[in-house]
This record gives sequence, structure tokens and C-alpha cells, in this order.
Amino acid sequence: MLSGKKGNVLLYLIMGMSLMASLGLGMFYVNTTSTFSLFGANNLNKAHYLAESGIRYALQKLRDRSLSNTTTAGTDYTLSNTTKGKFNLKVSGVDVGAITIDSTGVSNPDTPFEVRKTITVIVSVDEAAALVKAPFSFAGTGSGGMAALAAPAEGVSGKSGVTVDTVNKQMINLGSGQSGTAGCVWYQGWADSNGSDCINGKCNFNKGIRAYFDFQYDTPSWQGDGFTFAIISGHDKNKGTNMAPVYINDYTDCGGGLSEYMAYAGPGVSPPGKGLQPPKIAVEFDPFINIDPDTGLDNPDWCAPYSRNDLAFSSGKHSTFVYWGDNLYYCSPSSNTYDDNRHGNGNITDDPKNPDGSNAGAFYLINYDDPIHAGRLVYRMEIDRIDIPPVPPASVGGGTYIMRVWMQDYANCIINGCPDSNGVMLNDTSKKYSNAPTFQQTVTMSQASGWHEKFDRILFGWTQSTTNPQAVIISNFTINFKNKNDF
Repeated sequence: MLSGKKGNVLLYLIMGMSLMASLGLGMFYVNTTSTFSLFGANNLNKAHYLAESGIRYALQKLRDRSLSNTTTAGTDYTLSNTTKGKFNLKVSGVDVGAITIDSTGVSNPDTPFEVRKTITVIVSVDEAAALVKAPFSFAGTGSGGMAALAAPAEGVSGKSGVTVDTVNKQMINLGSGQSGTAGCVWYQGWADSNGSDCINGKCNFNKGIRAYFDFQYDTPSWQGDGFTFAIISGHDKNKGTNMAPVYINDYTDCGGGLSEYMAYAGPGVSPPGKGLQPPKIAVEFDPFINIDPDTGLDNPDWCAPYSRNDLAFSSGKHSTFVYWGDNLYYCSPSSNTYDDNRHGNGNITDDPKNPDGSNAGAFYLINYDDPIHAGRLVYRMEIDRIDIPPVPPASVGGGTYIMRVWMQDYANCIINGCPDSNGVMLNDTSKKYSNAPTFQQTVTMSQASGWHEKFDRILFGWTQSTTNPQAVIISNFTINFKNKNDF
């Protein structure tokens, strides 16, 4: 009997050990599979970024004329700081015009964990030309000039009213003297100014900008609905993934709808009808007071006409900053853009408040019927974009945007240049202008809201819409992007 019991104990012991071994093997398999799955995803992302690096490297070499056709096996370029990554470039068409670049990123090359990702782009002769440095201007040539500006192919229904002199590179006409128009015009070129790295019009915002242009209202009875100079997000929504880029805004996008939206607010065409998505900053030039003719009041309904709060704001023709309102899906079709230039909408935390009557220093009353202001005006805008580093646990960081605008009579500045106390002329965007601004405002965007990060890439240009005939002539435009020490 005793020997039989000992045999049973041994049997149970063997069964227990086998069960534990099976469980251990299963846990090892699960953990190993999970680890290798994560490892594979990271390698795919790394290969994607290596391929992107190859595209940028190829463009740089094309622009300094040190890259030629490599149409067969291509050329390997191994990163100098690691042996775990490289990209392979195949380039064709350098001598004929349309240039094809195939860039293959290779993560962990020549190992069992090697992963490859290929990106192909086709660039024009202009895009492969040497980048023109700051400032961008109508007088610029090649990819750094304003020849790439054009009215968008889509963005609003009906007439855009926007015409661009791309031959002489002298002016933009907003409205073109027509009634019932709405349109936008964005820079679409490839250029560089202090690291702006503009590609298809999308530029690094970096530390901010300085922009200058002069404009003349050539509008009958000053009844046009006005225009904006706008900086809008060109951020890639898929940044940090291995998915194809999808941008918040593109140079084909525009607002639209009611003329009082100035094509800065509103849904644009439908589909997609998304308008110009936040974050965005603009200076509006508003020569028409939108007041309900039946009541003599502002309309409180965001989605209806006469709802810009013009009467509550100033009861005068004006220029001021506008952002993106309350960012609520309030109107139909579902769009968060209907209040983007409505005075007083927004808040002081994540969605900057559009100035209203309480922001005395953030707007400028312009009497367009005054002979001085009814002529030609000059405009200069500076934005200092300052990162706020996170200070845990109380702060998550973000950014501060200090905006200053100067507006002067053209006749005065064309005579003496309107120099500041340091001798810097108003139209010299390469240097800081120190005279007191005509109006100014500072807003802060927290990192938690995501707005500051989404301003890492931007587009810049003009928007306009009007019911009555309008013609605004924009000329002598220049813009500089600031470097890190340029404040």
C-alpha cells in the first residue's frame, strides 16, 4: 500500500511540473509575440522617417546641383551616428524636367529584423531649383517668389474674385471690382527663410514672422465687405505615424458662405465644407458695419446674417485680430467655423477671444471715407512665437503669441520710409520695428489644447468675400521668418 501511494505522489508531481512548464511556455509566447509586434511597428516607423530624410536630402542636393540620375540600383546613404539605419535613393529625370525621387528607408539593415519603406515624389524644375532666401517678395524669382500664388481651384462656390499678377509679380486684386465673390489666395511655393523650409506653401512657423504690404481700397462707396491677411495651420494630422500625410488645411481650402465671413469664417464648399480649420490668426480689414437693417442691432444667431457683433464691437469701420471663435459645431452643415470672425467669441484659455469693445488696444478704427485713409495704406505685422516649456506638475507648456500691427498712410511712408528710432524702415522685414504699434495683442495657447503644436507648420495669404463690388489692390508684399535670436 505504501509503495502505491508513493507512485501516486510521483505521478501528481510530474503532472504539476508539466502544467507549469506549459503555462510558462504560453506566457513566454504571449510576451515574445507582443514584444516583437511592438518592435516591428517601431521599425516600420523608423523606416518611414528614414525615407522622409532621404527625400529632404535629395532635394537639398538637387538644389545645389550635386545630385545626378541614379536610375538603376540607387545609392545607399548610411546615417553617420548609427549602423541601424540608411536610405537608398533612386533619382531620374534630372536633365529633362520632371524629377522622380524614390527614397527607401531601411531600418536594421542586413539583420533578420530589416524593414523597408519606400516614398516616391515627383518634383518640378522650380521645386528643385536653389531656394531663394528671405525675404519672400513679389520681386522674388523662382521658387522663392510669389509666382506660385493663385486663386484656389476649390474652396468656394461661384466667383472667387481673386486675381494674381504672376507675370510681373506686382499685385493681388481681392474682389476684382465684382459683386458676390468669395475667395482665398495662399502662398504655394518652395522657399527658405531662417529655417522656414516652405514646401508646397507649408512653412515652419518657428519663432514667428514679419510681414509687410501696402493696399488700396478701390471700392465704390466703400461698401465692400473687406478682407483678411491670415496665417493658418498647415499641420500634418498624421505626423508621428507611418500613415500618409493629411493636412489640417491646404492651399486649396477657403472659407465662404455669408459675405461678412470674408471667406475666413464659414464652411466653404460642401463637400467637404470644412472651411479654414484652427488654429489660425488673421488681421481683418472691415470697411462695412454689419447691422440688421430691420432692427438696427447685431443678430445674436451665429448662423444668420448680421451676426458679427460689429455694433457691440466698435460701431465703426475697423481693423483688428480674429482667431477661431468658440470652435463649437454649432451651425448646419456641421462646421465649427461660423463664428471665427465674430467679435467677442472665444475665451481666454484654449480658444483665444476675438477682440470686442473691451480690448481697447487690439483694434484700430479706420474711416475709409476720410481722404487720408481712403487712399493707399501700408501694413506691417510682427508675430513673436515663444515656446513655454513645461514645468510639471502645474504646467504642461504651450506657446505665447505676441502680435503687433502698424498701419500708416502710404504717402507719408513713401516719402521718408517711416523709420523707427533705430532707423529701421517700415517695409524692412529683416529687422525688428520698434515704434509703438497701431494695435497689438498677446494670446497664449496651452500644450494641452494642442493648438500650439498645430501651429508648427503654417500657410499664409489673403481671404476676401463681398456682396457689393469690391477691389482691394495688394502690392509690395514681403515676409521674413524669424530665427531663434531674432526678437
